Amino acid sequence: MKLIKCLVLAVATFFVSTANAQELKKAVLGVEGFSYSSSFSSADVEMVRNQIINALQNTGRIIVVDHNTSTSNMLKNEAERRKQESAMDANTVADMTSLNANSILTCNLDQIAITREIYEDTETKKGSDGKYHTTVKGRYPYLVAAITYTIKITDCEKGLVQAQKTFSYQSGRYSISEHKAQYETQEEAHKGILRQCVNQDDISVLILNTFKSQGKILQIDEGDAKKAKTVFVSLGSEDGIAKKQILEVYKEIDVAGELSKKLIGEIEVVEILGPSRCLAKVKKGGDVIQQVMGAGGNLPVQTREVRSRFFGGVK
Repeated sequence: MKLIKCLVLAVATFFVSTANAQELKKAVLGVEGFSYSSSFSSADVEMVRNQIINALQNTGRIIVVDHNTSTSNMLKNEAERRKQESAMDANTVADMTSLNANSILTCNLDQIAITREIYEDTETKKGSDGKYHTTVKGRYPYLVAAITYTIKITDCEKGLVQAQKTFSYQSGRYSISEHKAQYETQEEAHKGILRQCVNQDDISVLILNTFKSQGKILQIDEGDAKKAKTVFVSLGSEDGIAKKQILEVYKEIDVAGELSKKLIGEIEVVEILGPSRCLAKVKKGGDVIQQVMGAGGNLPVQTREVRSRFFGGVK
């Protein structure tokens, strides 16, 4: 509880400066102190933590409140206790929701390890017997570094886990053309994996899929009597929306007195018009969009599920 109260103070300071400003639309994510195994030093933890916070901020989808607790044993113990829980206590929920902090991010650095591997340089030739034979020309030792950590995001209002993902990375190789290992010493390998253990694309996928922007189609911009071609949407720069982003379009359906949503189309953002407005072209479902909007209906939209591209980036 003391841990969250410290975080509350940090969040409160942030919101005092924006109390009279336009209502913030982005989710606020508070970052707690990280817990870690004995294979990490406090300096290791600080390095990884700073990289993760930077990657979180670079997504543009959330407001990040950083609360550095790496020097407090009491707070480390509290973070370790929370790592074992899937929800926060009722007082924590009340404190955080009163200040509009939507979620809390915790992270446990599970393991960092350095191992020695052997690269075998082989050659395959056809022998006098007409068969192919493989021989080992040389064996070369090299170091491989690996790191694993788990991020958990908890909803403050409901006290439930929104997302939890374990990240694993590895580095270290032997270059046969140069006859040289990437890392010569364990210290080099240790520092090397720490520098490479946070992938921006992986963090972006986690955040963009956990905190989806939601809005609605405001009106049709261009189209004809049968099909909408471009539409105005109630999402903009404050929602972390970007050009070429795909939004899913839903139709509200009354099922036994309760509203449910049915996916009916997709639109692509072509221009950001302001904090809460963008222009999008219709890619799928233009006929249904024209029909529903023409009848004065409501069409909710939200950012779709994303994943990492093979050659880098998020799609």
